[in-house]
Amino acid sequence: MKPDWFKKRPLFWVGTVASVIVFFILLSALSGWAVKWLWMRQMGYDPIFWRLLSIQWILFGLTFSGVFLYLWVNLRFALKSDSAPEGNAVRISSKMAKAVAVFLSLFVALIFARVFYGKWDTYLRFFWGGGFGQTDPIYGRDVGFYLFCLPFYELIQNGLLALTLTTLIFIFLAYLSLGTLQMQRLPAPRPDPTVVRHLSLLFVFFSAALAWGFYLDRFELLYATRGVVYGVGYTADHITKMNLWVMLCISVALGILMLFNLFKPRFKTALIGAGTYFLLYFILISVIPGLVQKFKVSPSELELETPYLKHNIRLTRKAFQLDRIREKAYPALTQLTKEDIPRNQETIDNIRLWDWRPILQTYRQTQEIRLYYRFYEVDVDRYHTEDGFHQVMLSGRELANKLPHKAATWVNERLQFTHGYGLVMNFVSKEAEGGFPQYIIENIPPQSRYGLTVARPAIYYGEKTAGYRIVATGVKEFDYPKGNKNVYADYKGDGGIPLDSFLKRVLFAWSESDINILLTSYLEPRSRIQIWRRIHERVSKIVPFLKLDNDPYLALSEGKLYWIQDAYTVSSDFPYSEPHKSKLGSPNYIRNSVKVVEDTYNGVVRFYIMDPDDPVLQVYRRAFPGVFRDLSELPGDLKRHLRYPEDLFTIQADMYKTYHMTDPQVFYNQEDLWTSSEEKYAGSSIPMQPYYILMRLPGTKELQYILMMPFTPQERDNMVAWMAAKCDFPQYGHVLVYRLPKERLTLGPIQIEAMIDQNTAISEQLSLWDQKGSRVIRGNLVIIPVDNAFLYVEPVYLTAEGTNIPQLKRVIAVSGNKVIMAPTLHQAISALFGASPSGRKGTRPLVQTRELRNAARTFHDAQTAMEKGQWEAFGKAMEDLKGILAPEE
Repeated sequence: MKPDWFKKRPLFWVGTVASVIVFFILLSALSGWAVKWLWMRQMGYDPIFWRLLSIQWILFGLTFSGVFLYLWVNLRFALKSDSAPEGNAVRISSKMAKAVAVFLSLFVALIFARVFYGKWDTYLRFFWGGGFGQTDPIYGRDVGFYLFCLPFYELIQNGLLALTLTTLIFIFLAYLSLGTLQMQRLPAPRPDPTVVRHLSLLFVFFSAALAWGFYLDRFELLYATRGVVYGVGYTADHITKMNLWVMLCISVALGILMLFNLFKPRFKTALIGAGTYFLLYFILISVIPGLVQKFKVSPSELELETPYLKHNIRLTRKAFQLDRIREKAYPALTQLTKEDIPRNQETIDNIRLWDWRPILQTYRQTQEIRLYYRFYEVDVDRYHTEDGFHQVMLSGRELANKLPHKAATWVNERLQFTHGYGLVMNFVSKEAEGGFPQYIIENIPPQSRYGLTVARPAIYYGEKTAGYRIVATGVKEFDYPKGNKNVYADYKGDGGIPLDSFLKRVLFAWSESDINILLTSYLEPRSRIQIWRRIHERVSKIVPFLKLDNDPYLALSEGKLYWIQDAYTVSSDFPYSEPHKSKLGSPNYIRNSVKVVEDTYNGVVRFYIMDPDDPVLQVYRRAFPGVFRDLSELPGDLKRHLRYPEDLFTIQADMYKTYHMTDPQVFYNQEDLWTSSEEKYAGSSIPMQPYYILMRLPGTKELQYILMMPFTPQERDNMVAWMAAKCDFPQYGHVLVYRLPKERLTLGPIQIEAMIDQNTAISEQLSLWDQKGSRVIRGNLVIIPVDNAFLYVEPVYLTAEGTNIPQLKRVIAVSGNKVIMAPTLHQAISALFGASPSGRKGTRPLVQTRELRNAARTFHDAQTAMEKGQWEAFGKAMEDLKGILAPEE
């Protein structure tokens, strides 16, 4: 039962509740905009904020007002109480009619306005877009029309079509409910002529929107998927394109027919015209093209589709920059020679032996130091140290997202534990005693024996850093542990928004849903609140029109730490280009046009132009002048850490598997289709991922940092080619594909894995280790081109039960038909070529089969002694086993 106070004034209380709800919605929106503006202003990018917000609200306001007025005028006309015939209609009051018209108009207008509010990027590209300097092969229009203009035209056309159709339905239902249009009358309804005129006029507008849609649909054929070609094929070019013109003319004719209906209203004529229209649409757009495709094109598909296949191949290669890839022949000799090794010693010294998955666990177990630190990702880069140029692995020691339970107080979480500290870095190809990585930088504070210094190790902004923090308060910030004591710091940077007024404290208390910001006594006039501290989150909020690579990476430059983030311009509207499904969506055009650099201490974000010729980036440069900087402004030391992005390389490699075939007949038959190579990891076959390697490419003299990926033929395991992207300037971005000889077999990764499995000495040793109490992990198989032949290297790690600290115990090297496992890479390579083992004194390249049998027998004796409780015999057997497996280790 409703209370008395509600019964007396129901409309008042309903209005009050509704007003409160609307108030809090508006308050939430306004506070969100205020926070975003303060943050963007502090970052120096408030012009982006104001331009995007103004565009969004102009789109919202124009759409809302236009839709509301159009629908309200039509509904008011239909809902007039005197339009219903006496005795037939459900009469409603004038006040109720106005309320219904206003409510429906507001509701529909809000939906349309919300859709257009989110289409700000479509407007940006339309208003500031330009030309590509390249035309499509069907209509001869500049490609810029398809990327910048067509999406906006389609937005307007679809909006008008949806609005006229929605209005037509609402008005039709309104007249039915009023009784002025009674469908049960036979043989045909006889509505009021005014009703027929009204519906006819609406249908005129609907027909005009349809006609415009058919005109635009002609260009949409460039993204058609019917037949063997992505884009316009034979049927679309010769049949569908013409039929769309026919439907356009029919739409215009239908509109003219409805105009005549204004002067001599005939409802039956309108129904027949509409029915005939949709029947013709079905026949012309679906039936006839389908029949032509099946009975004319399919029997002679290659001959008829060849010109269109050429368009698809050429424009897809253009959109993904596959046309810039240079192909070379690679001899892939059967086996390396002893003479090849000294000439390529720098390449050998930088072969990656550490897999990011095992080493991440090693970092966490040995270098996190305290529970409030966390390593989240491992990055790969190259650095000049005192002893040369090396490929390294590194990871930032970020602040953990959750403190230990007893320490998780508000003061600790928000004021005292504010930042991570330093990083860990190791050589990719070296190990220390015990199978641990050889660190270049380690411990807290960061220490290095190789000439690298970390002058500013604090990490306030990170890859996984979550939640807000308040710095420069009355609470000293924890900096790092030192023995039994802690070292504290006071933030001296300018990262974050100053909390220098009561209103700001109220604003952030509301936006963060945390009243402690308002109540705490620790805040000072110099205090600053740091929000959106994740690199991906920060960049996407500043430039939401760019797509971001999934792997930002840490760089140490002149003693300071920076995050480097790759950003892409993408589009799904490049004509004739096949889309690629990935983490970036389904673009059919992509450019790595921007490099983003962020300071880990102050959170300063800078955008540097990598591809000034990209027409999509030029849109945003015109829309937001001063945001994007020339690459020459990037400090030289940081520029040396730029690398070709893995996401882009993966997309290009995926597309190149098919689009390396440029001959239409070969492409049509899919004669030379490639696929990603596979390798074994943790007992399963998985696709190989691209990997960075520091090496000397065939025919060059200097070390180069490259991103590499091998290919195998479809449904075959042998290797057919490998792809490499150069990361060092001045050749940054040059992508090469080395094709392997077709007349002989070149072993692929999974075949190498099989060779390792079939080597009895290696498999017996690994099986022996992989007993209860330990686990063997075979890491990534790395394929290294050395001059004119391949060297295959796979690390072997061992972890003990109850711990998760993988140790590098063996290295497997393969060349030709020879497989060697040794304690170190250099020993394995020496054994491959019959040379004396080099490396650690006293170690052996391979444990022989006889020794394995002795080891197995000794291990069995140890187990028996343990079961009987004969601990002295057990200890002796274990010492004997240690002497057999690694006598000098």
